[in-house]
Amino acid sequence: MALSQPVLSFLRPLGPPNPSSFRHLLRFSTASRSRLEASTSPLSTPATAASISSTPSPTQSRDADIAAAEAATDADNPTSPIPSSKALPSKRFPSPASQTQKELRFHVARTPSNFLPVYKDAKAGGNKHLTTVRKISGDATQLKDELSELLALPKGHAFINPVTGHVVVKGWYKDQIVKYLESKNF
Repeated sequence: MALSQPVLSFLRPLGPPNPSSFRHLLRFSTASRSRLEASTSPLSTPATAASISSTPSPTQSRDADIAAAEAATDADNPTSPIPSSKALPSKRFPSPASQTQKELRFHVARTPSNFLPVYKDAKAGGNKHLTTVRKISGDATQLKDELSELLALPKGHAFINPVTGHVVVKGWYKDQIVKYLESKNF
């Protein structure tokens, strides 16, 4: 079985690129279009050669651009498109620890979909309601104690799963726990 065309025809060499296909790339380049057109045209005239030699080099044009940008960011220039750092108002965001009375020794990380990891579970045929807080790092005991205090739970209704490290609360308290964690900037 002989093939009329070579099997690996996609490996054949390509022709030279067309200079007109690179014009969209010049928008971000320091090279001028006249230099590219003059260097790619087969019939270069002396007039185009003179215009090529009179154009600034890329380093000269880059230095001029830097000097213009520095002049534009000058604080004394009221028409500057870029405000100076002195003119910008400083916005300081308080840290979560500075907003609370006592220091938090735990952290609850968010899920990849940016939700808090608080889940409602129903066990024993739907008769046993549990709320689970996952992804806790640090002192889970402090979180358990604060949730017990917040929700006014009797002793033993909030506990830590010793295997997973999750805080489990008897009852469905997802909305209250989420509001509490959001108030602590988690």
